[in-house]
Amino acid sequence: MNNKIINTHDSFFKSLFSNKNGVKEFVSKTINPNIVENLDLNTLKIDNTEYLDNHLNSSFSDLVYNCKYGKTDIKISLLFEHKSQPEKFPHFQLLGYMLQIWKLQIKQNEELTPVIPIIFYHGKKKWDNKGFENYFGQLDNEIQNFIPKFNYELIDTSTYSDNELKEHFDSIELQVGLLIMKNIFDEHKMLEKIGLLSKQINELLQTEEGKHFFDSISVYMLNATKITSDKYKEIMENISTQAKQQFVSTAQKLRFEGIKKGIDQEKKEIAIKMISKGYSNKTIIELTDLKENDVENIRKEYINQNK
Repeated sequence: MNNKIINTHDSFFKSLFSNKNGVKEFVSKTINPNIVENLDLNTLKIDNTEYLDNHLNSSFSDLVYNCKYGKTDIKISLLFEHKSQPEKFPHFQLLGYMLQIWKLQIKQNEELTPVIPIIFYHGKKKWDNKGFENYFGQLDNEIQNFIPKFNYELIDTSTYSDNELKEHFDSIELQVGLLIMKNIFDEHKMLEKIGLLSKQINELLQTEEGKHFFDSISVYMLNATKITSDKYKEIMENISTQAKQQFVSTAQKLRFEGIKKGIDQEKKEIAIKMISKGYSNKTIIELTDLKENDVENIRKEYINQNK
């Protein structure tokens, strides 16, 4: 999966789960009820610290929330597996991730907090959720004492039917967002399911917040599938005039941004060639209409890459 597609999935995941009320409902209805019973979800507060290293970032993206569990401070980490295939050794990556969190807390002289990792997975193949110790084959009790042991909560959309996803949650954003993420890798099902979400989509379009989320949905569908905007437009037209108009507006903005990025990239490539031939910043600015700061940054990047 190329970086553009990964970023597309990540962006929509973060759009869906950056809403505190949506996260409260999602956590309360998906993870172990015995844990939920002691969580004070009203204390949820997003943690903006970046804990992913480059290696883990290639498989997961994350959203971390601080929360109270009884009288204890904990971190609830929503980790999004953005590959269509299940991760073979998730515990190794999760252990590294949790160590990143605790190392930073130690460095900042903070109390260590337990971390509840929740993996959200939406690939076609079912995730094999097994214990850490199962990676090592048959071990006697004495040797098992040297193997780390911890669990993670798994939300695998393939284990839910489409109706279950729609009926399980009160939040319209969760109903629509989860159903689309579940079916994003099957374009035939995608078109079929969007038509079945007409009630929810029309309800979203009644508020400004809902319209913004609908825009996120539209961008996600256009970037993550090969379905044409005309085909999506046809589906939206069957839902309502408002859905069609909102979709067309978003598609046009996305197309304009794509064209602009293409133009900017072309200008950057011209600037690089001119820098390599010794042209001054002033001449490059005059011929490309790039800003002085942009040319200077391109020059620094070029020099660093050619040291």
